[in-house]
Amino acid sequence: METTRMHLSSPRARRLAAGATAVAVGATIAAAAALGAAPANAASADVTDASLSWSLSNEANAGAYFGGCNFLSAGVAGNSGASAPWTATNPSPGYAASAGNVSIAYPKAAGGTSTPTFATKCQTGDGATVRPGTTTAGVLTLAAGTGTVDAAAGTADIAWDGGFTVAFYGGLTYWSAEDPELHVAADGTGELTATVSGYAASRDGGSWAPLTPRTVHLATLTDVDVTSSGITVSPDWQGVEPASATSLNKTNADWGSWPADFVDFQNETGQSSYWYTSGANDAAAKKPQPISIAYTAAEAPTPEPTTPVTTEPTTEPSEPGTPEPTTEPSEPGTPEPTTEPSEPGTPEPTTVPSEPGTPEPTTGPTTPAPSLSTGGTTTFTVGDSVPLRAEGLPAATEYSIVLHSDPVVLGKVNTDADGAFATSVAIPADTPAGAHTIAVESSDGTAVVSLAVTVTADGTVVVDPVDTTTAVTTGAAVNTGGTVSGTSALPWIGLSAVGVVALGSVAFIAYRRRVTQQD
Repeated sequence: METTRMHLSSPRARRLAAGATAVAVGATIAAAAALGAAPANAASADVTDASLSWSLSNEANAGAYFGGCNFLSAGVAGNSGASAPWTATNPSPGYAASAGNVSIAYPKAAGGTSTPTFATKCQTGDGATVRPGTTTAGVLTLAAGTGTVDAAAGTADIAWDGGFTVAFYGGLTYWSAEDPELHVAADGTGELTATVSGYAASRDGGSWAPLTPRTVHLATLTDVDVTSSGITVSPDWQGVEPASATSLNKTNADWGSWPADFVDFQNETGQSSYWYTSGANDAAAKKPQPISIAYTAAEAPTPEPTTPVTTEPTTEPSEPGTPEPTTEPSEPGTPEPTTEPSEPGTPEPTTVPSEPGTPEPTTGPTTPAPSLSTGGTTTFTVGDSVPLRAEGLPAATEYSIVLHSDPVVLGKVNTDADGAFATSVAIPADTPAGAHTIAVESSDGTAVVSLAVTVTADGTVVVDPVDTTTAVTTGAAVNTGGTVSGTSALPWIGLSAVGVVALGSVAFIAYRRRVTQQD
């Protein structure tokens, strides 16, 4: 099926204006050189290696009552011809863990990831078959994104070339997204868009029709913090109320929805109620998980010099080759001293010189103090992925992310060349209510930076956005949770209960009646 692709233009060229025509007066030359100084946008940097990691939602990776599970697949799937679970050969192209710049990985509880296959797509990274209420925690990654970022201005424009498919109930209904684009404005608002396509099925399964491709919002964003090494942000959800979400349930304190045009599209695929709260307790399953983006920003261009190497004299010259004296000369060959002379032939130094041939040292760049943040979002639910971003740490160093006071290792990360990392961890669902600490610890158990966390009796997680690095108690008895490795670490999503709307075969019958058409 033909789809419409959307791409950003190639990175903008930086042009430096040249100097001006030389003139007789030195002041005019200097002014002309100043006109040809700095580039148009020296703070903006090109990126060519941006990676975007996202689980979409817990529901998109959950066990299902029919077809085994809901799952993510790399690439744009072909037309299966009917509303039926996928097989190993239908559709074609069908299930794939990688396609071009897109890949799918399942995290393991003890660290690392596994690559799913068609046969294992409904199993966790550790090989356990998912059931309704559990999830594979599958992570989608798009690599090789290109564009520009301006950390000082807080803006970003990045595009990825590639697609992925989201299938529910083993493939009874599925849709695809191609060539996502991220745009972040200076006020911290942003959007992630893509060209989507898919298929609509009748309520009795007797018909199957392609949908018209269109561009929609996969996520709308608020309070985006653009840094020189990456972005971690939780998409808008709470309080979003699309007009087409006809069964929106607001009884949950965390009720919400995916973007309106996205829900409009899902009304045609038959998945609409799986992208907003339609039940009283399904917000944790359906709301979008945090998006993590990592990149290396190219160095900004060096501006041209602002002053010329030489200038035209500003006074009338004396005879050629003989400079005009500015004061009454002393005896020929003997300069008049301005202070008490030192030994003959040795001029008095104006400052204490450094070693011969050694330039006077200048102040080096300031290394930022270690810091840890959650990207502006401070309220979560146990089991959710909590985005973490650290800066000011030693480069290329491994750290453990540990929840205290009873130590539980939530993950491991490696800092990049700038001493930063961006990742996500999950607060275990069985974490007791009370005060806790998320600490980034070195190999000897020393906490280098940390955040205070409060877990309430109803499972709400509140993170204090201010660094609280102190002597955090560590111990040998550490429980190992999910682990994420790498400078653009993939989110580890706890296997918490995923709300499923219906029970048993009744859910499947109700689902089949709901596919594409809403009564």
